[in-house]
Parts: sequence; C-alpha cells; structure tokens
Amino acid sequence: MPLVCICIPTYNAAATIRETLNSILRQTYQNLIVYVSDNASTDSTLAIVQSVEDPRVRIHANAKNVGAEGNFNHCIQLAQGKYTAIFHADDIYEPDMVAQQITFLEANPITGAVFTAATTIDADGIPWGVIGREGVGDVIDSVYDFSLLLKAVLKDGNFVVCPSAMVRTRIYKDEIHRWRGDLFRSSADLDVWFRIATAHSVAILATPLMRYRVDNKQFSSTVRTRTERADFFLVMDYYLAKPEVQLLLSADDRRNFRKLVVNDKLWRAVNHFTNGDLLEAKQLIQGSLNVDALHGAFTTRRGLSGLVATIVLYLMVALQLKKSGKAIINTLRVRLNK
Repeated sequence: MPLVCICIPTYNAAATIRETLNSILRQTYQNLIVYVSDNASTDSTLAIVQSVEDPRVRIHANAKNVGAEGNFNHCIQLAQGKYTAIFHADDIYEPDMVAQQITFLEANPITGAVFTAATTIDADGIPWGVIGREGVGDVIDSVYDFSLLLKAVLKDGNFVVCPSAMVRTRIYKDEIHRWRGDLFRSSADLDVWFRIATAHSVAILATPLMRYRVDNKQFSSTVRTRTERADFFLVMDYYLAKPEVQLLLSADDRRNFRKLVVNDKLWRAVNHFTNGDLLEAKQLIQGSLNVDALHGAFTTRRGLSGLVATIVLYLMVALQLKKSGKAIINTLRVRLNK
C-alpha cells in the first residue's frame, strides 16, 4: 500500500471543490495524502476545504496568484510518497480509480505514468460524452513509448486526459521539475507527457474512471470560441523541429499532422464566421477541401465532422448568410462535437 499524494490546484472552486474532495477521500485505495494548493482564491474555496474533517487533507495557500502553471509547479514541490496525481478541482473521480492506477503501476515498474479515459459531464454533472483515443475503446489499456505516443497524438490530437495522470513521484521531482507554461501556455501538460515518455513508457486505461467537467465558465470552453492558433501547436512545433523526431515520422504521420492543422483552421474559421468576420473565415478555409480532408473523412469521425463543417462553411461564406448561417453553424458545431 504505497503512499499516494494527490494534489489539487484550486482557484475560486467553491462550487465544485467539496464534491471533488469527497470523490477522492472515498477512494477504495485509502493510503492517501491530499494537498490543496490554493491560488489566492477570492471566494469561499478555502473555507469549504477547511470544513472537511479528514486528517489526510492539508492546505497550502499561495499569498498571491501565481498562474495555473505556477500552481501546478507548486504541486510538484509538495509531492511526496511513491506516486503523485495532480487532480482538478471541478472533476469527479470514480471510487476505484486510484486503486486501478496503482495496481497497474505496481505491476509495470517500467511505466512512468498511467492515465485513464474520462466521461465528460456538464455544469450540472450530467454525462454527455467520453474523452479517450478514438477507435481504441475496446482495448483494456494501451502502452506507449515516445514514438508511439507522438504518432498517436499526430493522428488524434491530444487525447490524453490531463487530470487523470498518476505519475511516479521521483519522475516529477527528478526529471520533470516544472510545467513549462512559459513555452507552451495551456498545453504545457502535453509537453510533460512527452518528456515522461522519452524515458519511460506511459499507459492509458481505456475505462472512463473519472468524470471531466466541461461548462461555460471553464477555460476549456473559451477555447471553443478562439480564433487564434491552438496552444497545442506550440508543443508540436517544438518537438517536430527536433531532427531525431523527424526521423521517426512516416508519410502517414506527416499527413495526419497536416489534417490537424487544417482542422484547427476550420474551427477557427467557424468562430470567425459566428463573430461576423467573413473575410477572416474565408482566408482560413482556403485550400481546406483537399485530398487530406477526403482521406480523413473516410478514416475518422473527426475527419468526417471536419469535412461536413468545411463544406457548410464554404456555402455560408459564399452566400454571405451571416444571420441564418450563424444559426446553422452553431447547430452544426453542437451536433458534430457530441
């Protein structure tokens, strides 16, 4: 029963922190210590945490807000025991999640980190989808080295569920040290997983062992209305610029990356269109109806969704259907992302 350290970075999480803490403290695996690293919350987050009567819960309050990545770095500093997880303050963890992750890590000493799939829930806790790698839902678990993880991300985007990560504490302490938010902003987590995978295998359990909350108040929701290039590409550009990484890439890998770039441009164009910026939308989708798009439509649901959205957007821009087109695009966005 090795000690597991669970860190929860918080900022104004009063609406959800009690439910999150309860789901952690009710884990079937009980040898836990829970650190709440509060980032100078201005609501009742700290008062709620202080009201939880469990000696395993300890509070570390930052005197000032150090940013999300800074708070994650603080969690690495606090980490102790054999394994460390940095869980999110608005998610819910199934009772046997930690037990299943520890069982896997104990049985596979060369694995540096283990993740799980997740059920997505809305602000009211109602399930609406699943996050995991497309097309591998029937696999009990998948194990990746750096090359396999890179190729999988090139194909499916960042499918790794950040708040499901359980990592050997010594790897966080001795190898990772910090999240490089200065380089990769909101995608600094993917950089961490790549760094771990360069020296250790990483595993993803296909069973959804947590509930990942997505609501309109989250940063992840604002990303869905962004018009700038996704931070994800900061990470990919960094790694793909390495000569040793270029040697790993096949023609399919390069085509997969081009499709990710086109998909990013498409949804940025959709957001421009819904904002009434037809010229910007038109410029972004130019050349997106190509062989790669057709190939993607026949191989993945993401590719099919992108092709349908591209065709519809082309028509809306060409006909300049601003008002009615906005309603159509918004309906399409919801249906394609279910």
